[in-house]
Amino acid sequence: MSSVSAHPAGGTDSRALIFDFDGVIVDTESAVVAGWRAECVDLGVPFDEEAFVATLGTPSLRPERVAAVLGAAGGDPLAAIDRIRSRVRALALDLPVLPGVRELLEQARAAGVRTAVASSANREWVTGHLERVGLLSAFAAVFCRDDVAAGKPAPDLYLAALASLRSPAPAAVAIEDTATGVTAAQAAGLRCVAVPGPLTIGHDLAVADLILPSLAGVGLDDLFALHLRAGTL
Repeated sequence: MSSVSAHPAGGTDSRALIFDFDGVIVDTESAVVAGWRAECVDLGVPFDEEAFVATLGTPSLRPERVAAVLGAAGGDPLAAIDRIRSRVRALALDLPVLPGVRELLEQARAAGVRTAVASSANREWVTGHLERVGLLSAFAAVFCRDDVAAGKPAPDLYLAALASLRSPAPAAVAIEDTATGVTAAQAAGLRCVAVPGPLTIGHDLAVADLILPSLAGVGLDDLFALHLRAGTL
């Protein structure tokens, strides 16, 4: 089940703003790549960072994925997962909220716009970081890969978030940073704003409705103007 908190704003506004987590709220993707890189260095295994970065937006700590990347040098894939997870957690421990996120959430709260998280990461990771940075209560719902049958690029996470927020897809905007995430949001019928980070700048995000270098200085009206230009609201 999703994590649902008392939303700080009421009102009848049907709009919704749905955030990806990794790379959108906190740049945890840098920690993930650094953790994998360190594991490969210690094992003497070549790390194809370009190929790895191209898959950001999908879970990396799956036994079959670990075995494919590390080969026999990795030993038991489950033990390797534990090692990599420990590395990544240590690297991500003090990462800050990305620019513009807090301000955008405050604007949404003040306007009565509903907010949620839709992430392909596991619940412990997402809610742990949101709590650490003081943002867990800012979201009406948090949906993670544990909550749906299929993760991104399938639309399930976004469909679950829309249902929880009781918001129609044409009234919602997703914020993503990967090609996988943009595909998932648009498959669910949402408009999608792409905000690539230092690692996902090379992703093909051309199908996004809007591409921004950062959320710093971005206003709520800037995002929902996407609907007005498309004639959906």
